[in-house]
Amino acid sequence: MNRWLFPRVLLLAFSVLLASCANSSPPTVESLSGDGEYQVMTYTDFPDVPEFGDATIYYPLDTRGSIGGVAIAPGYTERQSHIEWWGPLLASHGYAVLVLDTNDRRDRPNLRADALIAAVRTLKAENSRNGSPLMGRIDAGKMAVMGHSMGGGGTLIAANEHSEEIQAAIPFTPWEPGGPFDNITAPTLIIAGSADRIAGVDDHAWRHFQSIPESTTKVYMEIDGGNHYIADTDRGTDLATVGRYGIAWLKLYLDEDERYRDFIYGEYQTPDAGKFSRYVTNP
Repeated sequence: MNRWLFPRVLLLAFSVLLASCANSSPPTVESLSGDGEYQVMTYTDFPDVPEFGDATIYYPLDTRGSIGGVAIAPGYTERQSHIEWWGPLLASHGYAVLVLDTNDRRDRPNLRADALIAAVRTLKAENSRNGSPLMGRIDAGKMAVMGHSMGGGGTLIAANEHSEEIQAAIPFTPWEPGGPFDNITAPTLIIAGSADRIAGVDDHAWRHFQSIPESTTKVYMEIDGGNHYIADTDRGTDLATVGRYGIAWLKLYLDEDERYRDFIYGEYQTPDAGKFSRYVTNP
């Protein structure tokens, strides 16, 4: 190699290494407690789906490599607006997020489960749809479902009945009188509130957590004094904490990024102990 060219090659390699390091800064409590590094865009003009009504897809404008997808359903009588904060938050951390309206605001959890699976398939289809902003960007093997109240019940049903399509699940304050959910294999984070008067934890969240097989990775996170709306856009009182655990769960179990493990099980989780009436892990 030309002796004048060699130092330039070294300098270029070093610059690339520095850029790589800058783009993979270690996560912190602060970085997970708000918006991520990516600019967020939205669109609604994708093919109609019979299983749900209107929907919005949030996505990061510029990412390195393919991204996972997250489908989110609201609760009984609710619309997208009640849970829409999850869309830009998760998208800013590198996910394509479909937040949906049900066909009927009174749809039961089983119909919300159908809507969530249809939303997952919609995100996958966007990967190959001509004109989609997400064409060629979706990793079909990284799909999660989430939902509030009856949407949380739908999340459990979807994960239970479609284990081959779901890699992670996060039901928050789930309402579902049925069960058990003994076919769930996807890592599942249940977010509950100890003072929930609509979906009391003993009859819903905690009972459902116990019914998920011990062979499945699962965590039960019960916020002390939290009500049914702890993850609601307007009524949630500590969305930074709720969002932080949701992001860490997806990073760890969709992206298989071990840097996030300590936010669920280790040193970065421990300081939150006072916020929880119960925090039960089965990693």
